Amino acid sequence: MVMLGLSRPALAGLIVLLGLAPAGMADASEPGAPTALPGTGPAANAPAALDPGGLVGFFGNGLRWREQGSFGLEHARLMPDASAPGAMALRVAYPEGSASPEAARSGAKPGGMQVYLPLGSPADTMSLSYLIRFEPGFRFVKGGKLPGLYGGSAGSGGQHRSDGFSTRFMWREGGAGEVNAYLPGKSGYGDPLGHATWRFAPGRWQRITQRVVLNTPGRSNGTLTIWVDGRRVFSTSTLNFRNRPDVHVDGLFFSTFFGGGDKSWASPDDQYADFAGFTLGPGDPSLR
Repeated sequence: MVMLGLSRPALAGLIVLLGLAPAGMADASEPGAPTALPGTGPAANAPAALDPGGLVGFFGNGLRWREQGSFGLEHARLMPDASAPGAMALRVAYPEGSASPEAARSGAKPGGMQVYLPLGSPADTMSLSYLIRFEPGFRFVKGGKLPGLYGGSAGSGGQHRSDGFSTRFMWREGGAGEVNAYLPGKSGYGDPLGHATWRFAPGRWQRITQRVVLNTPGRSNGTLTIWVDGRRVFSTSTLNFRNRPDVHVDGLFFSTFFGGGDKSWASPDDQYADFAGFTLGPGDPSLR
């Protein structure tokens, strides 16, 4: 039977109507059909791609959007989740073979997501707290980055800045936790603060909190304190976050990916982690 003048979708629909193919063929054959992130269920039910306005609304806390330094929004979705505060979670995908932007230059795939979200007003004291849940069976490999705070020109990718700092959380092999700090005058891929003082447990929510009190310029008296599920696991008061008084805590450095500077850090499978319940403020979490 020859059917002239019918488009491919129309022809597929007619075939379904005549019972010559299973229902759903027309949708499945459409070019550009949506694909689901790992763990999100059928493609037809995948949420819409993330946009900057939706992201800022999710984080709240007076944070603003900054385009510079952002990547990977295509790897993130806002997901309804009754177990999360506000019944909403941000799911970030780490595709198989993906790692950091630096590792991508040596053959790894891009994965994860990054965005700088400035506060309405900079501060010299700031606490950041949020929930994280790695998917069940998550394979940590050698490590990866998680959101933290930043100030000035920040610092990442092995580049330490004289006019900035960053304090991203990080997972390491076997789920060991730390803060990976980029500080003025340092070198390498960040200082591992509080390494292995806690472990991430895939399949359940954990609340991680950091409090940064900036140093007096010229003195190494800055403090960093870490809590996990309300329990203090690490504190130091000997840090140099800044060399000049015009550097402050500027906002949230939402940065998450595998790596690491080369593809040996890459995710071995399509994996994901969920984030929820972000709070930022000058208050001391130990007093809550």
